[in-house]
Amino acid sequence: MNMTQTSTTITVYELLAHLIDYPSAHLPTQVRECAAALKMQRSRAARPIGYFRLFVEQVTLNDLEELYAATFDLKPVCYPYIGYQLFGDTYKRGEFLARLNARYRESGFVVQGELPDHLGMILRYLARTWDADLVTEGMIPSLERMIEQLEGNPYRDLLRAILAVLREQG
Repeated sequence: MNMTQTSTTITVYELLAHLIDYPSAHLPTQVRECAAALKMQRSRAARPIGYFRLFVEQVTLNDLEELYAATFDLKPVCYPYIGYQLFGDTYKRGEFLARLNARYRESGFVVQGELPDHLGMILRYLARTWDADLVTEGMIPSLERMIEQLEGNPYRDLLRAILAVLREQG
């Protein structure tokens, strides 16, 4: 993607970041907005986000919160932290976090409320600054690994949508 991202692409990245965060009462609205934007772009991500939207619209917020915790907080293979997915809990993850923080500082991006390698945080950064190396060397292999672990889990569709968007932009 070139340096001048379209407003729709920026919106999609922001919405995907919200969708991968801990669920809130706004999730059904956000997933509908994201599905509409992806459909408008004729993105391959439209189908998996559509499946995720159907799931979100059929369950309660409490059920979403429980599924999110079981998927991303209790299973180490699915922690939504790219550095963890790449390096586990090793010093290499610390180096990755330091390099990521430096990239954020250089671009003027401010990390709030989450570790810098959280999937949602990186999506927010990518909405502002395209970073092809981070996408190809970090995001894509991490998402592929996470998707493999989530057979039968509705969050797999969300991760597939994120992966499709990143591949289309690359």
